[in-house]
Amino acid sequence: MLLSERKGNNMLIQFSVSNYMSIKGEVTLSMLAGKDREHSDSLIDFEKERILSSAGIYGANAAGKSNIFKALTAVIIIVRTSNARQINEKIPMIVPFKFYDESSKMPTSFGFIFTNNGRKYEYGFTADENRVYEEYLYEYKTAKPSKVFERTAISKYEFIKADEKEFNGYVGKNTDNKLFLATATAWNCERTKDAYMWLAEGIDTYNSQSLEGAAMPELENDKDGSLEAFLTDMLHKADINISGYNFTTKEITNEDISKLPLPPGIEISKAIQDKGIGAIKQYEIVTNHDIKNKSGSKNYALPFAIESEGTKRLFFFSPVIKKAMESGKTVVVDEIDDSLHPLLVNAIIELFNDREVNTKGAQLIFNTHDVSLLSLDNFRRDQIYFTEKDNKTGVTDLYSLDEFSPRKTENIRKGYLQGRYGAIPVIEPGGLKW
Repeated sequence: MLLSERKGNNMLIQFSVSNYMSIKGEVTLSMLAGKDREHSDSLIDFEKERILSSAGIYGANAAGKSNIFKALTAVIIIVRTSNARQINEKIPMIVPFKFYDESSKMPTSFGFIFTNNGRKYEYGFTADENRVYEEYLYEYKTAKPSKVFERTAISKYEFIKADEKEFNGYVGKNTDNKLFLATATAWNCERTKDAYMWLAEGIDTYNSQSLEGAAMPELENDKDGSLEAFLTDMLHKADINISGYNFTTKEITNEDISKLPLPPGIEISKAIQDKGIGAIKQYEIVTNHDIKNKSGSKNYALPFAIESEGTKRLFFFSPVIKKAMESGKTVVVDEIDDSLHPLLVNAIIELFNDREVNTKGAQLIFNTHDVSLLSLDNFRRDQIYFTEKDNKTGVTDLYSLDEFSPRKTENIRKGYLQGRYGAIPVIEPGGLKW
């Protein structure tokens, strides 16, 4: 495959957020590649633009790396739950910057530039926990964006002349705490569908806990065994001795739930009603190991619970990777190095950069403390981001290594640890002593 042949149809180009948790002013994560010709295998073509297939975020503890992840998660949840939101229900996960009196009372803003089905969109909104103040959607039919809709002052809408009659019909179905993008799409609006569907299906965020939850349905629905083959191949290549696994589910009914301990004063019927539980599933995984001994080779079955944390992490990560490669989606991972060896983390990143494997243009965005990965042998300069928090103001900043214009031969790892790019903890002289 020629390097110029990998094209992506649904990708993140840019994400911006302001007034969210430790982020006060607007910060931007851009996946738009610069003019650098290094590591061209890490690029995905979209029309005349070059998009990054991966990006890593570094920073000290409590500097705000995870707040970028949480901001992306917040947008996804707000969009996906919009249509189910009751008229007086709070908008979830809106947490403004608290260390400034004015900011704590102001709304939060989120903005995206992305592609879906070969079209480029710009979408964003400004909201607090009670209402959406502003919202917009633009489509790039040329180099300049054209308006699909604009929403200001909570309930003032503007559309192009050709769409006014149709879109005005959706306005009456929307409420102050709902996103017009979601409402219009729910009523079969073709003009908003692709933009909504990217936010609904084209990007997902994961941490150690959510990886397991995301993997279970994929493992259960692996009717043709393709996931098992992919997963065991991943484990073998990671030097983990698992030759296969048995995955079973057991349905737990209301009667079973009634036997579970509950906090004092809560009736089981009310708990089931409140949680909407009719029946839940219990999963069981048993792994198979081919072990050589004096008499030859023997297969042993082990409960998944006693496998190492690293094995579990990769096991649950594998369905996410497979799905991303097949659909070309954007995957955002908080603390990708959690329980994984640096060489294994590097191998996962290389999968997303590999044009022969990642043919659909899937993207990986991650944060990490693993400085062993921090090298221009692994990344382009525009693939490396840093978060730094000003401890006097509590404000997080996000910036790219590209802003420092380091030489191609520069030792980035050494420079980072020396504080050349910021984003490291400043430890008191004498170390952590008391």
